[in-house]
Amino acid sequence: MPDTTADAMTRMPVHGRRRLAAALAVGLAATVAGHGASAQIAPGQSGSSTTTVIEDDGEAWRTLVAFGTCYAARNSANAFALIATEPGSREEARTYRRLFSRDTQSCLGGNTELQMPPAMVRGAIAEGLYERGVAPPPDLVQAPPQAGSVRTLSEAARCYAAAHRDRVHALAADTRAGSRQEHAALSAMAPDFFRCVPDTARGRQFDPTLIRYRLIEAALRMPPAAAGAATATSEPAR
Repeated sequence: MPDTTADAMTRMPVHGRRRLAAALAVGLAATVAGHGASAQIAPGQSGSSTTTVIEDDGEAWRTLVAFGTCYAARNSANAFALIATEPGSREEARTYRRLFSRDTQSCLGGNTELQMPPAMVRGAIAEGLYERGVAPPPDLVQAPPQAGSVRTLSEAARCYAAAHRDRVHALAADTRAGSRQEHAALSAMAPDFFRCVPDTARGRQFDPTLIRYRLIEAALRMPPAAAGAATATSEPAR
């Protein structure tokens, strides 16, 4: 699937002494039987990833979540400017650099440097908006994809969220990014989620937290009429 935001590793340049880097090549592994272990693990590199679960109290995840929550509250216009871009696009990269190229960020404490892929920063901000119940501008609302048209991870997330809004809400409300509870919840959701994934992508492994963030962004941008209701417009690929 050509949603490539997980491939690019860039740094949000904030002064500080501590560099917080998370192990992000986390797979659903054996919990998703029949799905391969090939994953993009670094810019321009493909290979088998190591299955890793960051502990619930992981400092990197706590910092990322806190940053996303704070940024969504203080900079909602900029937050939606980032979310308006196509995941993995040059526009997303340009917007990311524009928003986060300053020497300091008020939502990060002193002596802290956050190093995460843009996809994870985008996702944490989207979750912050979702938790606050901030409605997106009308032009950012996205309907579920048409049957057979799913080509990206974001579209697969919209397909799933349209029919399982309550489960996406529970994922956001009851689990934390990078936690074992998240991994367990996504494992339970995996059979229905992968029905939205086209056959051409069935051999790929997906990062659980990236799936989480794509699902929450899909729920955030869902049309009001579709919220909480199943839909037949996103018939899963078979």
